[in-house]
Amino acid sequence: GGGAGGPGRGRPVTGRRAGKAVACGACGLGRARRHLDRAVAELEEAQRAWGCWADDIRQLAERQLRVSALDGRVLDDPGYGRALDLGTSFSGAVSAAGMALRAAGGGDAGFPDCPCRAVKAQIGSPHP
Repeated sequence: GGGAGGPGRGRPVTGRRAGKAVACGACGLGRARRHLDRAVAELEEAQRAWGCWADDIRQLAERQLRVSALDGRVLDDPGYGRALDLGTSFSGAVSAAGMALRAAGGGDAGFPDCPCRAVKAQIGSPHP
């Protein structure tokens, strides 16, 4: 078998790399989770920034139309409509990144279901 040790060495796929045991969270999936965690945080911040910008556009439209914040006619302003439409993309990006993070077992879930742990248990590895 190939495994992490290379062809013919017969080492398990979760074997040591660079003198370090690949443990739950230290593997490639752990790195992916950390990237996703940061991506979710950045995308949430981008969504908040979009919201502030869209509110600025709303205020401009209200002034231009000479209406108050409670007047629904502001929704008829094409510039404000486009600003609101952009929000769909921001929300979708946050949602998709969050789903990917949850699927990888990251975020608040921690690393309870890391495949490394399951493989190590199956092969009887002494390394956690």
